Amino acid sequence: MVKLKTLDWITQDESMAASLEKWQRVVDIMTNLLGATAGYIIEYNEKHGYRAALTSQNPENPNPCVSDKPEPLDSNIYCRRVIQSKLALYEPDAAGKPEWADNPELTEDGYVSYLGIPLLWPNGTVFGTLCAFDKKPTGYDQSLQELMGVFRDLIEADLRLHEQYKIMHNLSMTDPLTGMNNRAGFEMLAQQKIRIAKRYKHNIGIIFIDLDDMKHWNDDFGHAAGDAALRAVGEAIQQSIREVDICGRVGGDEFAVLGYVRNRGDLTTIVARVRNALTHAKLNVPTSKTPIHETPEISSGASVFFDPIDRSLEDMIAVADLEMYRDKKKRRK
Repeated sequence: MVKLKTLDWITQDESMAASLEKWQRVVDIMTNLLGATAGYIIEYNEKHGYRAALTSQNPENPNPCVSDKPEPLDSNIYCRRVIQSKLALYEPDAAGKPEWADNPELTEDGYVSYLGIPLLWPNGTVFGTLCAFDKKPTGYDQSLQELMGVFRDLIEADLRLHEQYKIMHNLSMTDPLTGMNNRAGFEMLAQQKIRIAKRYKHNIGIIFIDLDDMKHWNDDFGHAAGDAALRAVGEAIQQSIREVDICGRVGGDEFAVLGYVRNRGDLTTIVARVRNALTHAKLNVPTSKTPIHETPEISSGASVFFDPIDRSLEDMIAVADLEMYRDKKKRRK
């Protein structure tokens, strides 16, 4: 199912701002209680590696500003072992130990001591780690190590809230039949695209697509077949657009695509791909009134709005919609 796209790093999501302020206080308190050189929350991404989401602001921390450059997945850092095992790790003194000989946190940053604990999403997958580093050997007692579990619980509670928020947000922005953006979701993302287009002087292209003869599908084959036809159109669109495009089901049998384009040819190519994909669509509807030996067909309209863009989204959609009706009228002849 197609949902609203998310960022590679969850902590860069604007909806996480309030949580990050709370987490900053947690990391600062943890670092102070441990007397550590620095404390961190490290975020993990299975494709990109490990990234510092935030770090402690104590005077001893040599790197109080986090870098956007992630540590590679194969880097032998302390957090890697925590994430792989999903278990806490306490290394009081890594100096001279062969397993850490190529650890850049030890060899480059001088962190000989590490205490880290995994942070998990509600389903058990790893979000990252809560950890403390020290440039001198340490001897944390058991109570201090257990306190890390309390800090972890506070952060994981926020992760649960964030996940619930995203689920509810996606439900409100998603068409349940096709899994595409609904009209509200499409318009929200389209407004973002238009703002960026105006800033960077891109051209905007819009395609409006309508399933031909929806009444025929419902009346002759049954409403389950009509739903299957709509899903087929939605799947064909999602298979045919580019990664930079957005799409949605914006009405009963109406779909829209919006993206940055060079000219009308970019839109013509997408429509051709959609139509080609539909020729291979297989509708399996056991409850159909009669056997289905046809595939859905569409009418489409496309328009390009060149920089400088002075039309509203509503105007753009209206222009593409009018083009679609012209195409539909032509196809009926």
